[in-house]
Amino acid sequence: MAQQLEAVFRFLAQIQHDSALRAQLNEVCTADEVAAIAAERGISFAPATLLELFERCNEAPIARSGLMDEKLIRVYLRRESLA
Repeated sequence: MAQQLEAVFRFLAQIQHDSALRAQLNEVCTADEVAAIAAERGISFAPATLLELFERCNEAPIARSGLMDEKLIRVYLRRESLA
């Protein structure tokens, strides 16, 4: 589980500095789609890991269109309490 969390947080760290990634994430609504984008960038994690983080952060498992980046940034900002 620790490796999965590390991979998720490594991917999420890229969002604030990569406007193309942010735009790409805003076109998706599910953890499966986020994990697929991460895999395209060479970072692999199970969508279930991201869903668990959403649950622990009281975030809905699905994002409304255009809001996935904000949801992921909120999770990333809580990374120390989630690890």
